[in-house]
Amino acid sequence: MADKFEGLAQALAAAWRSGGTVPLPPAGSAPTTRAEAFAVQDRMAEILGDKVVGWKVGATVKAVQQFEGHTGPVPGRVFADRLFMSPAKVPAKQYHAPKVECEFAFRLNADLPRTSGPVRPADLAPLLTFHPAIELAATRYAPGTGHRAATTYDGIADNGTSGAVVLGAGITDWQALPFETMEIDGRIDGSPPLQAYSGPYRRHPLEVTAETFTELFARGVSLPAGTCLLTGSLTLPTTIRPGQTLVARFADFAPLTLTLTKD
Repeated sequence: MADKFEGLAQALAAAWRSGGTVPLPPAGSAPTTRAEAFAVQDRMAEILGDKVVGWKVGATVKAVQQFEGHTGPVPGRVFADRLFMSPAKVPAKQYHAPKVECEFAFRLNADLPRTSGPVRPADLAPLLTFHPAIELAATRYAPGTGHRAATTYDGIADNGTSGAVVLGAGITDWQALPFETMEIDGRIDGSPPLQAYSGPYRRHPLEVTAETFTELFARGVSLPAGTCLLTGSLTLPTTIRPGQTLVARFADFAPLTLTLTKD
């Protein structure tokens, strides 16, 4: 990684630990390619030294990439101390201005053999367990700083704007599930349901998983048994405040809950 990004990686890692923020770097000090952004994210993870148990990926459909100005998917790591099983209580102090998203997730039941070519969905499917999931997304950048708009490269460098992950119970018999049309109902303290995506704003999560794992292999990342992947938001990212609880229902499966605690 270029020396000019070392300070940014150090600052992002410190903000991750404290739940604080850092200024958005000025244009001359920010990553401007996916390779540079990945290098900052990798260095941030190296500084933190925490165990990585999975990945999240945002902007997985073209419609979102075009609408939000991304050059491709936005991946980030899931660290062991930020992975929860439902029902989950997540401390608010670790996250700045968090938002919740309902997502489909998969977990590897066995090590995924490395391949030099694309990971094929048909080969991958038997190794996966499906989990309904919630992502608590957050940014480490302070609003209104940097004198510019944040880019997709800023988001990637900031661990893909990842925060915490909540998984529901695993489902092994998932291959016939109607992922493209599955009903998602998420409510914060009994509020009206979060806006759910449909049509061109959804993709089959197995396709997303195969593509993401292919890209991770290309970056030299190993994918051992137990690795989870969140495959992109199914609902509009929505602010959640300390003391509030999100209840998310995926079709007829048991509901998931995430409570953002005040302590």
